[in-house]
Amino acid sequence: MFKGKQEAMRAVARLAVAAAFVTGALVTGTAGAQAAPAAQAPAAAAACTQVGNVSGTVSAFTLYDSNNYTGACVTFWKYGACSASTTDIEGMWNLSGWGWDNRANSVRTYNKCDLKLFDVRDCPGSGTRSTWIDQSADLRLGSINWQNRASCVEIS
Repeated sequence: MFKGKQEAMRAVARLAVAAAFVTGALVTGTAGAQAAPAAQAPAAAAACTQVGNVSGTVSAFTLYDSNNYTGACVTFWKYGACSASTTDIEGMWNLSGWGWDNRANSVRTYNKCDLKLFDVRDCPGSGTRSTWIDQSADLRLGSINWQNRASCVEIS
């Protein structure tokens, strides 16, 4: 079955990472459940936790827990770039699965993606939602302060 102990250990490690990902998070949208981290994060997010970074994916957005794109961060990946339009929904993430519920203070998007923040975990269901965001060094946006408030993200 396996040619050596190292090959067997790598296979077990891959299965463990995949199982942890599947049990720890909810990802919905056209890409469905995405798998465990791999390489190739954007330069600005090199030290970030990676969600869904597998072969054939591109980075969609990075959340930071401090203003000005600093502090701990998490980058979410998807299959293919987003469209230029915001009329189609290309993915949704419940942030509680990665420990990011009510934690984001700044955000960057990549590959033509824009995002909306929701203050409930069942986006796009009920609750308050932001306008479309391309990037923001400070999530105190207009009349609604989105710092430490987002529970769900929708991208287009």
